[in-house]
Amino acid sequence: MDNEMANPMATEGTPQTLPSPKSAGSGNATAGSRQYSGLTVLEEEDFISTNVPLSGRVEEEGHGYFHWEIDNWTQLPDRVISKTFTVAGHDWDILLFPRGNGVNDTVSLYVEYKPKDAGEDWHVCAMFGLAMSNAEDPTLFKNSVSHHRFTAEESDWGFTRFVELRHVMTPDADSRALLEKGRVRISAFLRVIKDPLGVLWHNFHNYNSRKHTGFVGLRNQGATCYMNSLLQSLYFTTEFRNAVYQIPTENDDPKRSVALALQRVFYNLQDSDEAVDTTELTKSFGWDSLESFMQHDVQEFNRVLQDNLETKMKGTVVDGAMARLFEGKMKSYIRCVNVDYESSRVENYYDISLNVKGCATLRDSFANYCEVEMLDGENKYQAEGFGLQDARKGVIFESFPPVLQLQLKRFEYDFQRDAMVKINDRHEFPPTIDLGEFLADDADRSQPWTYALHGVLVHSGDLHGGHYFGLLRPTAEDRWYRFDDDRVVPVARDEVFEEYYGGEFPQPAQPATAVPGMRTRPNSKRFTNAYMLVYIRESLRDKVLGGEAAAPAHLLRRVQEDRAEEARRQREKAELAHTLAVKVVSDKQFAQHQSFDLSYFDQRQPASNPLFEERMPRDMTVRDFAAHYAERTGCALGSFRLWTMVGRVNKTVRCEVPLVGAALDMTLAQVLESRMPRWTDMRLYCETCPEDGPEDFLDEKPPLRTNLIHAKFFDPETFTMRGLGSLYARNTQMVQEIMPKLRAMAGLPPDTPIVLYEEVKPSLIEPIVLTLNFRQAEIQTGDIICFQIEPSDTSVPRVPDFFDSVQHRISVSFVPHPTRADDERTASGASSPDAEPLTITTSSKTPYDNVAQLVADHLGMSDPLKLRFYTVSPTGQPRQPVRRTPTTTLAEMLPSAMFMQPSLNNKGLHEYTVMYERLEVDIVQIENMRTIRVTFVGRTMRDEHQLEVLVPKDSSAQALMEATYSKIEQLLRTQQRSAAGGSAVPPKPFSLRFYVVGYHRVLFELNGSEHMNLGTPGVSDVVAELCTSDDTTAEDAMMDTAEDRPSKNVEVFHFYRDLSHAHSVPFLFPIYQNEPWRDTWTRLQRRLGMGEKELKNLGVVCGPVGTTELRRCRVVQGTVSTDRSDSPAMDQNITPSATPPPPSAASLSAGDVEMEGSRAASAVSSDNNSSPATTADDSVCLWDLLEQQQQRENELAEQRIESKDEEDQKKGLDVAGFIGLHHVDRASRHRNLHHERAIRILN
Repeated sequence: MDNEMANPMATEGTPQTLPSPKSAGSGNATAGSRQYSGLTVLEEEDFISTNVPLSGRVEEEGHGYFHWEIDNWTQLPDRVISKTFTVAGHDWDILLFPRGNGVNDTVSLYVEYKPKDAGEDWHVCAMFGLAMSNAEDPTLFKNSVSHHRFTAEESDWGFTRFVELRHVMTPDADSRALLEKGRVRISAFLRVIKDPLGVLWHNFHNYNSRKHTGFVGLRNQGATCYMNSLLQSLYFTTEFRNAVYQIPTENDDPKRSVALALQRVFYNLQDSDEAVDTTELTKSFGWDSLESFMQHDVQEFNRVLQDNLETKMKGTVVDGAMARLFEGKMKSYIRCVNVDYESSRVENYYDISLNVKGCATLRDSFANYCEVEMLDGENKYQAEGFGLQDARKGVIFESFPPVLQLQLKRFEYDFQRDAMVKINDRHEFPPTIDLGEFLADDADRSQPWTYALHGVLVHSGDLHGGHYFGLLRPTAEDRWYRFDDDRVVPVARDEVFEEYYGGEFPQPAQPATAVPGMRTRPNSKRFTNAYMLVYIRESLRDKVLGGEAAAPAHLLRRVQEDRAEEARRQREKAELAHTLAVKVVSDKQFAQHQSFDLSYFDQRQPASNPLFEERMPRDMTVRDFAAHYAERTGCALGSFRLWTMVGRVNKTVRCEVPLVGAALDMTLAQVLESRMPRWTDMRLYCETCPEDGPEDFLDEKPPLRTNLIHAKFFDPETFTMRGLGSLYARNTQMVQEIMPKLRAMAGLPPDTPIVLYEEVKPSLIEPIVLTLNFRQAEIQTGDIICFQIEPSDTSVPRVPDFFDSVQHRISVSFVPHPTRADDERTASGASSPDAEPLTITTSSKTPYDNVAQLVADHLGMSDPLKLRFYTVSPTGQPRQPVRRTPTTTLAEMLPSAMFMQPSLNNKGLHEYTVMYERLEVDIVQIENMRTIRVTFVGRTMRDEHQLEVLVPKDSSAQALMEATYSKIEQLLRTQQRSAAGGSAVPPKPFSLRFYVVGYHRVLFELNGSEHMNLGTPGVSDVVAELCTSDDTTAEDAMMDTAEDRPSKNVEVFHFYRDLSHAHSVPFLFPIYQNEPWRDTWTRLQRRLGMGEKELKNLGVVCGPVGTTELRRCRVVQGTVSTDRSDSPAMDQNITPSATPPPPSAASLSAGDVEMEGSRAASAVSSDNNSSPATTADDSVCLWDLLEQQQQRENELAEQRIESKDEEDQKKGLDVAGFIGLHHVDRASRHRNLHHERAIRILN
């Protein structure tokens, strides 16, 4: 609002300042009891208490009022300013617009702050009310109330539509008008509010986080708020930041190295004045832009990040830094009550998942986590050497890490709704907590186990979407900040410990006039609550948070280089606004052009025939540019003139008008806007003055009704087109009159017969009738005439043939199918023709058989029909095979332009890729055959190969087995040749076992006599398992008399949280009678081929054939959880049936854990029908365990009728039971899913 003073023509009252109340609540003390009727604006204290009450937690510096008596309303100007008055040491005035501020027939009123300091950083927060009352009767008034943060940009605030003029001047039926005899009173009531944090009522326009807080935020890429909040928490853990800085990354690529990308993020947070971008970090995880718009779980991201950094730190000076900061130890135990026996296992953890439901405080959650379960009655524990015993089962902590990360289980599976839900219950967390009571008796207590809250990661929203932000205390001082993506603002301590506990919003106070029994508004849940807590041990807080992390020198150098590059790009961007690209084609480029028009002005122009192209100032004149062009090209200034070129409706680019005379003084921007408004660049043609040209060549336009025509000559022998230059022709001139000129330009004898064509557009090349004049032939300035020697017979190519070839000419690279390339290599290895792609330039109309012959000749194949071609997707993966028909051409092998825009090579041709596959039979026979996918596994399940086997559609399983054996023999021969350094080695004898897999479970074993009904959807995959004599000996070498022991096969499969969620490749595995579990597990480890880290994340269960419920299985080893309550499931695309992520070892409650010597059934079931007690330590025999389970299942089967499906399944697969491998680590599960998805894409 303009601060210029205007003559108010009114009488100002004397401003009064009221004393500040003792507390914020005093302003509201009488608000509830004071009634509106009878209140006057002259009862200032009561009026301000009733109408401008203090709200929320704000406190005031002071409050006051001001009355402005106006005696001559009708004589007021359009804008009036009151006398300045002071409230709480601040100067104010009232702005009055008696006839409205941009709105007619209204009164506009504003409060304006009058700063004493002319600076721009001042601000004052105030609550105010403005009232207009009758000058004689103060009980008649109209008032409005608001609050505002007054700043240099917004120094006034109020009401544009305060009241309509007719309501001011016209009395109501039962009262007087506000304005009588030109007199009215305007009153202002103000409360100046304290702003201890400096952001009260801030609109955050032009807000600078670094300036206001000393910190900067992180930009949100779309849905990366969860990552931003966690990264800020880790950044302020100075010891962690120091460890990250010390990871050697000097030679790493920031887009591939998580450690280097994180170093750059941390340094920018430390040094930048603006919000930091995290795109490099997400790309280093292998995420694309789509995944950046998908919200993930912050706990899962934390684990993946820590695992990656821990791997990168191995063998460096910071090896073990992650464990020293974040790793603690917990012990799961089962302790007998009446005998001296205990079974326990100590595990490491990096975070702890705590229950929220049923726990009012954080201490309650820890108590719930460590709650002891009694095993008695039918649930007694089978203690080794003592039989069934009463026992206590629970979890106790042996140590807590310096930085304790606690995940609150806000998401759980609701069995009644059959969906994931968010738990918004109130859950209080203290600023400090003593965790000593949850430690084992023998834990180190030399220092107190007191932890102070360092950060709160908050989730706002529900299951299907929401937002994360962090509340952090960067130092040991009790000052908190809210890190909300790119904005950092200070927050009050009370906000941290009250606003985000969850629970219900408090009910407003019931008014005194409320009727007893009146129904109140139902309570509503808070959807914004704490999801993750970070505590730091008080005795180590100075070490963890203290000091300053120094960035490595190579990182500083890289960041400075990047910033210099960014500054250069910004300068170039600024220059682009003041320059434009000018492209000029001359007769030199026209002579070498082998396509349409005079040349191309985009990427299609070959690099061997470049145009003149430079960026020039927009205000440069055409005359100055012509001089610059002459200097750069070496032409004489008077020897050429420039023509503008325009895009015609038929998508051609042709000359229009010459830039001569007055046009030479126009600027380039003016020419572009007037002649070529649809283009961002200027396109010109340089016409060279002929030797006999006029002297005023540069100053005058061509004669009226005279056209500039361009000529091209086609040579059918070399199949090339040559640009000859230009000539002039009058509209009335006959076309045949220019034929001598054309012959001379082409260097032909005068009597040579020639035929002329007009190049109308790429798809329209028309012959020209020689007996017409140029107007009749519709040939005008800029048109192109193509001619050739008249052919003697029809076999000679003509001009239309040349342009048809140009229009369809492409460059195609033929590469081998990626999933079959290794199997199709010849004995020569890397020198095979398959090693180098075949690139040809040809027409897209080339027939299929001609293409196949070209590729077959390149590969040295005699039969081109033994090739099959595939189109390629935009991601570079093969798609469906190309069907061979008599009309199939190369165009059918190319991807649709709707899905992929091809690139251009240096010759300006579109580049495509086509994949080929060598076939064992020709493509005609394949129509009567079917492709079956066979998964071949070698000595370990890691040695996995995907094969595609062709068999006749009506064949038996024996044909499939024979064809698969041949492919595997070729594969093994290739592997043995590579191991032998390239020399030919005959493959060792081997045998295969085949079985059919459906939904990642073994359905039945193949013996060769089965008829393969390939149309049945249930027959999805076939697995071929290598069974060599060496493998059998290696397995049986662990036992002295293995050959004499009876053996059975069991099915081994992988699952995730439930038996129905199977994944990966299952297999059959032999078990032996009286073999202890430790020996069985050793053999199984070798068969799996997994690393030590993956094995730690496996839980092993077993069960008899037909078992479909996890609770009826026995936990043999590791941990298995059926709890489904610890996933945030924040993916925007989640469905109610989506499987939640698994808990970590630390997140499993005592009821989820089963150890050595425990009764396994109690870990997964509390059902009265659970299996009988069984030991599950290393000495247990899996043979006996499965027999006991089968016996129990048989007893239960007598009490119910089994389904026919279960009986058929048991008959189809002769196994004693199954071993289920539960993947606790969801990252491993995701890797398997990505692997399988990639296999499906390739096939």
